[in-house]
Amino acid sequence: MRTALRWIRADLRSHRLPSALVVVATAGTVAALLLAAMLLGTADPWQRQFQQAQAPQVRIDTGPPPVADRAGDDAALAALSRLPGVTSLTPRQRTADATLIGLRRPGSPPVAGTGSGDRLPLVLRADVPGAPRALITEGRWLDPTVLNGLVLERSSADAAWARSGDQVAVLGARGQILSLQVIGIADSPDQIRYPEAGSGLGWVLPETLDLVQPDPAAQGRTVGLRLSDPDTANYAAQRAVNTIGTSRVTKLATWMDARASRQQDDQVVGLLLGLCGLAALLAAALAVAGAASGRIRGRTGDIALLKALGFTPGQITRMFTGQHLMLAGTGVLLGGIAATTVARLWPALAHGPGAPYQALPLGLPITGTVTAVALSAIGLGAALPAYRAAKVSPVPPADDAQPDGCTPRPARLGALRRLPPALVLGLGSALRHRGQSTVTVMRLAVPVIACTFALSTWATLDVLARTSGGGMPAATLTVRPASGDSTQQTDGLRHALASDPAAAGVYPGTELEALAPGQSATLTLRALGTTTQPFPFAVVEGRDIQAADEAVAGQGALDLLNAGVGQWVRVTTAGTPRILHIVGRNVEPERGGRVLSTSLDTLDRPGDPPHPAYYRMVLRSGSDPAQVQRELPGRTGLGGQLDIRPAPDPATRLAVLRVSVVGLVVLLALIALAEILTATAGGLREHHHDLRLLRAIGLTPRQTGAMMATRGAALAAGGVVLGTAVGIPLARWLIDLQGREGGIGEGIARAPSIGSLLALAAVTALTAAALPAVGVARLRGRRTGQRK
Repeated sequence: MRTALRWIRADLRSHRLPSALVVVATAGTVAALLLAAMLLGTADPWQRQFQQAQAPQVRIDTGPPPVADRAGDDAALAALSRLPGVTSLTPRQRTADATLIGLRRPGSPPVAGTGSGDRLPLVLRADVPGAPRALITEGRWLDPTVLNGLVLERSSADAAWARSGDQVAVLGARGQILSLQVIGIADSPDQIRYPEAGSGLGWVLPETLDLVQPDPAAQGRTVGLRLSDPDTANYAAQRAVNTIGTSRVTKLATWMDARASRQQDDQVVGLLLGLCGLAALLAAALAVAGAASGRIRGRTGDIALLKALGFTPGQITRMFTGQHLMLAGTGVLLGGIAATTVARLWPALAHGPGAPYQALPLGLPITGTVTAVALSAIGLGAALPAYRAAKVSPVPPADDAQPDGCTPRPARLGALRRLPPALVLGLGSALRHRGQSTVTVMRLAVPVIACTFALSTWATLDVLARTSGGGMPAATLTVRPASGDSTQQTDGLRHALASDPAAAGVYPGTELEALAPGQSATLTLRALGTTTQPFPFAVVEGRDIQAADEAVAGQGALDLLNAGVGQWVRVTTAGTPRILHIVGRNVEPERGGRVLSTSLDTLDRPGDPPHPAYYRMVLRSGSDPAQVQRELPGRTGLGGQLDIRPAPDPATRLAVLRVSVVGLVVLLALIALAEILTATAGGLREHHHDLRLLRAIGLTPRQTGAMMATRGAALAAGGVVLGTAVGIPLARWLIDLQGREGGIGEGIARAPSIGSLLALAAVTALTAAALPAVGVARLRGRRTGQRK
């Protein structure tokens, strides 16, 4: 045992960099896999918060009840408790629509508009005894002594850039402006977050709600349904809508909708970490196998001496395997610490309010499984070479026991054409040992494939960042009047915007909440543009809108409606049924793709909005949206009368995905470096005697170094070419698959740019060329010192 430990210590000292790379690669891989398991729902922080808040499985918002049948409306809401599967109802709460129009922090002047540059539509909910309360994350809950108190839902507060203690200006139903104080920010796990919900959410006292909407007949209602079987939420929601009446329901959400809204982005990051983590684990295992094989071939004589001294084949195998398992175990420990630290800092994985701290967020079974898989992969990668080491004969073979093969035909042709000797000999060396070279290229291709997938994710995020609201690949601004909504004012605004030099097009628009045919979910009906001036949606399947009652849909809307391009669908808005012809599918990054877009001419039914609610301004190429947003009020002469905001950037929510991509690329680069070091050591070992012979026949030290550099660059180029050839189609397929599942739809995947691929190839080839050249220089220095 002492002899084996001395051997391991001496081997680690002589291979410090490769050993450190194994530890770091294992730590990064384990951290990525643990974080992926957390984000994909194994830890399920949403479920813990949902149970802690005692939230209902179905939430129904209704509009103002009819004046003549208010008693019947109350009876219909009460009848929901008698539906099959409904165990109880939450206390009914009154609601009112409002708009957050200003924000002022203590000690600072008031700000016109929210921090995001746009008015924030709000649904204010009156707090009543017994109603489920959201989980406070900052500040405190409503206080009866603070009549102007407001608790904002977390996503709404983020959109308004508001925090506890801020003063906000809220526009009431009759145009009155109220000053409210944000005394708390809460997380409501049963609510779809903003902006997917279409409006923000806040809680106020009943007296405050009466100030926002003084007319009780114009106030809405909200009620929650608790079910005995949560899986029947969609069926229960449909029965509830039938009981209340489709004309009364303004918004409908189930626990499945709320969970999907909160976990969709986290699942994307989890899938990226999981897939790249598994690829990194495979690449690390292959790199360990290659490094162990190289060490065994280089120390065959020492292994033979150990066997001559009495080591059994089993002891040799356990010694090599245990050495790499020790390195992997250190990496697993560091990876677990890193994953736990990141989980405490990551908002999606942080413990909810009042939740107890857990040292292992995933629990012992999942953490143990990830650890066992990592150790097994590394151990298996080291066990196969160790088994070959156990078969080494106690009599060491001669150094020239395995003669080199004949010179490959491409090398002979290169010599006849008088190509540089370093190029001919380097390529000939790579082609002479085709089996080893092929294995090296394939091992190097594995991290390149994963790196290509990560770079493709980055390129796709860039495309989504340039895709504005409505799925248009151009910069746009949404402009609406700051006050008033008369037809004359909106027409004047349209002419003023169209005359701006930065405008390439101005399109009127409005949005309505619509019920799906099953009446178990809601989607957004967006009317944008007209038939004479259609909005240029980014249609990836079918065609654009050309007539009234035609629509293009996001993938999420198609899945919700169970329809395809070319079919007719029926939706209900404010009790009015509509029959629409889906003529195309567009890339819809907003609201999970649950958007049905049509022209404004379609809204010709009684009760439809009489005028546009906003205008979508498409900017000319090269225009800066932020600069136009600042200068537009002055250029149009409508300063102080406009609310302007840029199109929502779906890639902003996935900013953490870019951080994950950078971390994965660094991890994969370290694994590729370990593979290149193995190939370099193997090449120097194989050409140890050839270098002396080449020097004897006239090659200069620079030419011998160039020969080894050419060999390394050729192997690296082969790995990059193979990795990108396999990785790009695989990445496009995986990204499109996730886009379809996430509601955005297929057609969003983009391959890495030519520049990034060339940079990847250049860095890999230069590293693979520089390391052998440095190794040759060190060998030459050692020989010079020995002669002296």
